[in-house]
Amino acid sequence: MREPIPDPPATARAPEDRLDSWKAIAAYLNRDVTTVQRWEKREGMPVHRHLHDTIGSVYASRAELDAWARSRKLRATRESENDVVSSNVTVNGTAAASVSHATEDRSTTASQSMARKRALYALALLGAVILLAVGLWIYKRRETPAAPPQRTLTRITFDEGLQNEPTWSPDGRYIAYSSNRGGKFDIWVQQVSVGNPVQITKGPGNNWQPDWSPDGKYIAYRSEDGEGSLYIAPALGGAGLERKISSFGYYPRWSPDSSQILFLTGLSSGAGSSVYVVRQDGSPPRPVQVDIPHENWAISAAWHPDGRRISMWAWLNEPSDMPIFFTTPVNGGPTVRTKLSGEALMAAADVAGSGIFGWGDPDFKFAWAPSGTAIYFERTFRGARNIWRMKVGPQTLQATSIERLTTGTDSNSDLSLSPDGRKMAFASESKKVQAWMFPFDARRGRVTGNGKAVTSSGMEAWETSLSHDGRQLAFQAIRAGRWELWDKSLMDGSETPIAIDDPYVRTEPQWSPDGTRLSYVRTKLTGETEVAIWSKDRGEEPITTSTLGGFPRTSAGGAHRNHMVVFDWSRDGKSLLVSRVNPESGQSEIWEMPATGSDPVAKARRLVACDTRTNLWQSRYSPDGRWIVFDAEEHRSTIYATPARGGGAWTRITEGKHWDDKPRWSPDGRTIYYLSDRKGFFNVWGIHFDPVKGKPVGDPFQVTNFDNPRLMIANVMPSVGFSITEDKLIVTVAQLSGSIWVLDKADR
Repeated sequence: MREPIPDPPATARAPEDRLDSWKAIAAYLNRDVTTVQRWEKREGMPVHRHLHDTIGSVYASRAELDAWARSRKLRATRESENDVVSSNVTVNGTAAASVSHATEDRSTTASQSMARKRALYALALLGAVILLAVGLWIYKRRETPAAPPQRTLTRITFDEGLQNEPTWSPDGRYIAYSSNRGGKFDIWVQQVSVGNPVQITKGPGNNWQPDWSPDGKYIAYRSEDGEGSLYIAPALGGAGLERKISSFGYYPRWSPDSSQILFLTGLSSGAGSSVYVVRQDGSPPRPVQVDIPHENWAISAAWHPDGRRISMWAWLNEPSDMPIFFTTPVNGGPTVRTKLSGEALMAAADVAGSGIFGWGDPDFKFAWAPSGTAIYFERTFRGARNIWRMKVGPQTLQATSIERLTTGTDSNSDLSLSPDGRKMAFASESKKVQAWMFPFDARRGRVTGNGKAVTSSGMEAWETSLSHDGRQLAFQAIRAGRWELWDKSLMDGSETPIAIDDPYVRTEPQWSPDGTRLSYVRTKLTGETEVAIWSKDRGEEPITTSTLGGFPRTSAGGAHRNHMVVFDWSRDGKSLLVSRVNPESGQSEIWEMPATGSDPVAKARRLVACDTRTNLWQSRYSPDGRWIVFDAEEHRSTIYATPARGGGAWTRITEGKHWDDKPRWSPDGRTIYYLSDRKGFFNVWGIHFDPVKGKPVGDPFQVTNFDNPRLMIANVMPSVGFSITEDKLIVTVAQLSGSIWVLDKADR
């Protein structure tokens, strides 16, 4: 670029006009030495040299420099007027080969300007290319779904038997879990990366259901020693340092600040529970008040990450492919139901297919992401239980999307998120569920030999009904994720499906006294139900009109009621004992109805027992027809007896401290057998009964001794089958084994 032309200094000349060096000349013209030397060489700036000195010994006159500067400025102005733009100009038609000094500088400036323009054009073009590439990337990103993250699975335990119920230490380096490696359940701690497991609990009885406190100090757990209680113990163990915090309860869960523990009152994953909270200071547990419809039960519960609210997985009397969650303040307040949008629900259904029927739902565990933006839960579809994630709005608690995180045929359950939410530990279990038959003396209440499985291992067998003569077994089977009804001959071992490949789910089979007819409820996935009777001669015949939840379509409140369940036949085979939901109270009542016909409203139905606070189920006629035994469920299940004529007083058979279910009469009517969790695992118990006075006699006594997941009565109590005859006892038995795994990138 050309240097600016200096103006002659306007100040008066000093008496001494001479400048004696390049430095003085440069200072006078307000330029650097290099510039004035170039002007002297290229533009004839008047500089004089001493004849005897080197080129650096120079002098100049201020007057001469002033005159040169004025002359140079005038010349530059003329050149600009004549538009001198290049070194090849025409003067009087003749090509000039010489180049003026002014033209040279302007040519240099023009070249530099052109270079800058080219650079700007190049930059503009590059910017356009970048913008186009970004636009294409955004378009492709919108059109093409993002690839799912590549998650890694790592197995943590390798022992035989069952290791389950993992829980993380606060620093994410250790996992505590339940294991029966020592012959009974105890709590063990193991480093996630390397190391051997360390046993934490060593007391008598089974010790299980651990949960590590967020402050790292304690592990809460359930112990079956004695009557069964909840304890806390130092996280690193210590004999004699455990401390009881509640004399009842299951599945303890620490609050985020480690100050409180919530727990459930029930063991069964398919039955309802109350939710309690207890502190470490020895104060008694207190129930959590939940503002949810009275026909809904809490299957399980977990703390919301804010520590001020509790979320519950609720059992609803309505079909639902996905879990129903309610969240409520622990100290009382409005309850929020988390709902999944119809679009997201349809997308999940496309992945999962149709789910199993609500009564046999074995799914239980769920947990909040530490961020409060997702709920992780286990869910069974098509015979496989996997871990799912439901994203929710942290303010509204409404679900926005749903995704399955694990796949495979094993049962993935007991999930636990690491404190940072990035990893998830869970149990991968192998399970067989079959009907087992034991030789039995019903008069003395004793199992007289070893049992054996009597249903195929290729399907799960639930809700069994043994005919009175002990020759036929009806059961509800899960095969390839579908509920089906089967009939098995105990004489020749043959198994025959009853009315499969249609849109109905058939539940609660009950043989007639003569073993020729089988009653059950058939339900469509839309919720429409009918009572039907099947026989080999006549096939399937519905005896009630199609209803929503067991009521006529026009009945108020029927749209959300989900069962009219048949539980027994009268001894003459003419009547059925059923449980039906009262549309006003929402509670199940015991009714007697004829075993023929098609219109339940026109039939001579008779109310046997009802209560506005409890659901009444599992009603059974005594052998002499005088009494009816049943269980009343209000977060616990208690067994009662009442006169069969109806309207009489209830006599308590069990004390109401445990989950006592499925009452069955001995053939002589002098003993009532039932299933109870009073020692942690469900077992068959009995109590003698005076058929004259209608009262229990003596204390309950234990009949079976299932205490290990290698062979135990399944804990999905609504679907467990239990039948007895004079010499046979049949019950639903589960065989479990499994190990702990860790999935990374669970939050992505």
